[in-house]
Amino acid sequence: RRSSACTSLLQTHMDSAQASALKKLISTLKEQPELLNEPSLAFFKDYLTSLGATIPAAKAAHTHGHDSAHDSHEHKHGSGCCAHEHESHDHGHDSHSHGHGHDKEQHGSEDEEEEPEEEDPELMAPDSDPPAEVGVAAGGEVSDADMDKAGEMKMAAAEAASGGDYAKAVECYTSVLKLMPSPLVFAKRGDCFLKLKKPNAAIRDCDKALESNPDSAKALKVRGMAKRYLGDYEAAQKDLALAQRIDYDDAVDGIQRFVIKRCADRQARAVKQKAKEAERAAKAAARRREEARREYEKQKEEEAAGGGGMPGGMPGMPGM
Repeated sequence: RRSSACTSLLQTHMDSAQASALKKLISTLKEQPELLNEPSLAFFKDYLTSLGATIPAAKAAHTHGHDSAHDSHEHKHGSGCCAHEHESHDHGHDSHSHGHGHDKEQHGSEDEEEEPEEEDPELMAPDSDPPAEVGVAAGGEVSDADMDKAGEMKMAAAEAASGGDYAKAVECYTSVLKLMPSPLVFAKRGDCFLKLKKPNAAIRDCDKALESNPDSAKALKVRGMAKRYLGDYEAAQKDLALAQRIDYDDAVDGIQRFVIKRCADRQARAVKQKAKEAERAAKAAARRREEARREYEKQKEEEAAGGGGMPGGMPGMPGM
């Protein structure tokens, strides 16, 4: 008879959906009675207390940080606590430390700088001198006297260069260019500039020579070596390879092999750096997915703790 009366009362005050929601709430509270201490269920807790029910105390929140956990661990160890308690606390402490180490490992890998290139002790500092004189345009009439004088200057330049006086050789080649400019003379003066550790001046002269004769092996070799000493190994390899195909030179072979190795090393570092960037991107995406998953789980737990997503209480029931 009492059951029939209760059923009649429920039918009077709520529909079947509301009754189902109430059953779900009560089922949840049976499994997790500590939820009655939530502020949103204070009215229900008061009601149960008025009926003489005993409400379980709220669980103490574990709010102490890493430092307090460490202090507590030391205190227990010093006070001779039981082995079970000590081992349990120690396990939590290790787990916390492991988490920090994992984060540091992740951030460390992300902040890792690009692998530096091996030092090249033979690199030259870029020169910034004004461009040297280039003489008159080629193709004009040259007198016999000028031809004789140019010949003498060529001999003087060769003699100065063979003696290591490259500054004088540059002056002599400049005199020749004023009388009889030619790709070979530009290339030779460029070689002297390179000996004086002026790679940019050497490149300018070789560029001038190659304008008139793109197949000048001398100009290609000198320009390739100048670029090598400026650290532009890729451009150097291009010039040296073409020069060797036109006119192979044993003296250039060693420089070319060095340049090829440098190019290969750079390419390998570029590939490695690209792989690192891809790995960092993948880890970042994985972290974002994990954060989204945790946020979703947290939201589900909060909904369950709030009575299955019934904000403000259950419709149709006063105060609920």
